[in-house]
Amino acid sequence: MNAQELVKLIEGLIVVSGLAAIFWALFKNQTTKNVISTQNELIKTLQGQIQAIRDEAADLRNKHIDNEKAISKLQGQVDVYKELPLANLSSAMSELARNQAEILKIIKKK
Repeated sequence: MNAQELVKLIEGLIVVSGLAAIFWALFKNQTTKNVISTQNELIKTLQGQIQAIRDEAADLRNKHIDNEKAISKLQGQVDVYKELPLANLSSAMSELARNQAEILKIIKKK
C-alpha cells in the first residue's frame, strides 16, 4: 500500500463514519422528538383527568353538604314526631279508659 491508497482509505473511512454519525444524530433527534411528543400528550391527558377528578370532588362535596342539610332537617322532624305523641299519649289513654268505662256502663244497663 502506498501513501495515496492509504489517504484514500482514510478519507473513505472518515466519510463513512461522518455519514454514520449524521444518520445516528438524525435518528436520535427523531426518537427524542417522538418521546417528547408522547410525553406531552400524556401530560395533557393526565391534566384533563385531574381536572375531571377535581370537578367530581367539588360536585360530591356539594352533594354532601346538601345531604347533611337534609339529614339535619329530617332529624328535626323526627324529634318533633317523637315528642308529639308522647305528650298526648297519657291524655289519650285517659280518655280511652273513660270511653271504655262509659261503654261498659251502657252495656250493663241494657
